[in-house]
Amino acid sequence: MAAKKRNATHSDGGVTIQLHLVGIVVFSASLVLASALATYGFVKVHEARSGGSLTKLYTDISPNGSVETEMTNVPPWGQLTIRNIDLEQPQEYVAYKTNTNGVETWTFEDMNPDAVRTVMQSSGLGADQIEKAMSPGSLVYANSTTVIAPDKSLVFSLSPGARAKLYAVLARFNSNRMMQYPFCFPAKTFVCQLKKNNVSAATLAEIQRALYPRGDALCFSDLLPLLQDIPDENDRLQTLKALSHQSAILMGIRVWPDSDIDKILNYWNAPGVREVDVRPFLESLKREPNGGSVSILYFLPPFARQRLYTNPLPSQPGDPVMDCHWSTMNFFNEKPDNGFSDPTYTVQFLLTHFYRIAQPSKYGDRIFLMNSHGDAIHSAVYLADDIVFTKNGAGSDQPWMLMHLKDMLAKYSVDGPPALFVYRNKDN
Repeated sequence: MAAKKRNATHSDGGVTIQLHLVGIVVFSASLVLASALATYGFVKVHEARSGGSLTKLYTDISPNGSVETEMTNVPPWGQLTIRNIDLEQPQEYVAYKTNTNGVETWTFEDMNPDAVRTVMQSSGLGADQIEKAMSPGSLVYANSTTVIAPDKSLVFSLSPGARAKLYAVLARFNSNRMMQYPFCFPAKTFVCQLKKNNVSAATLAEIQRALYPRGDALCFSDLLPLLQDIPDENDRLQTLKALSHQSAILMGIRVWPDSDIDKILNYWNAPGVREVDVRPFLESLKREPNGGSVSILYFLPPFARQRLYTNPLPSQPGDPVMDCHWSTMNFFNEKPDNGFSDPTYTVQFLLTHFYRIAQPSKYGDRIFLMNSHGDAIHSAVYLADDIVFTKNGAGSDQPWMLMHLKDMLAKYSVDGPPALFVYRNKDN
């Protein structure tokens, strides 16, 4: 197994792990395709099989006014309560990004101008657009890397399809952070969300010109040229806050008078989860006429419990890269191991202490999303059903959150559905 870290700088983009499982997994196009199909199948199975059928044994009104009905054939993790929420970046973190001094660049690592031209042609850019991008005033080639500084008119002239294909290539390189980690919303909610935050009609129209599809989501990556077109600093701040919204979920476990407490506790038994504290609470809910709900926080280890729905402080020189891999591997650790900021260390630890399984089914299984080049582009911790604990990037603008697995897959479907690689701790 080998590990690769591109652009080994402390950036908000985090690091990319390349897993070549020598002696264990041989990476080939057919295996990646098979894994991608397995991923698709796994999500479809979870969509079709929610874990139990409904019958009106008990009903209750939740605090948000919805009617809750007891589930029969309850899965091992219990009956989950799910509520969609939007997380917004703290204003203190957003404010320093409102300056307009930056320049948008497209960085093609280890690619000469001829290779870049081929990429642009295959992405669907027109001849005029390519010539504009490749002009001497826009292009610099040095150290085997081509960097293009496109002007605003070129950026906003790309069609959604061409933008999606071009940015999928750019997303392979850590230098293009906004292509790796774009602002990403479910397609039906993007414009609605921006309107709710009072983004001006002119700015909204500009954003819509630069939207592109990624899986089932709509994405936006061209922040710098957008901000340069918004003269008022407060308007820039409101736009950034609106774009920073991320879809997440609140999760709990519904306890009814006849719920099997032992079954629930057996599933959620894990390091850092104290049954002696949780059992009395569940039993007290059981004694209520219609039971009650308990937050998932009671079933998370301290590392996740302290961080869920929060943003890390802006990084300082020497700080660990707190990206998805660091968060995934430290999930059950009482004290974070900052060695997981290093891809080589992470890969070796994974091979030593974990084994690969077909699909996630147990609390604490580690999920890695692999692209067609064999890179582990993202990772998460499986909780239950199709819910994962994750962090979408290394920066302070990315909170720790809970997501549906299918939504996470859509977010990372850059050049096709990512393959799902799942690992379980050998001690479990």
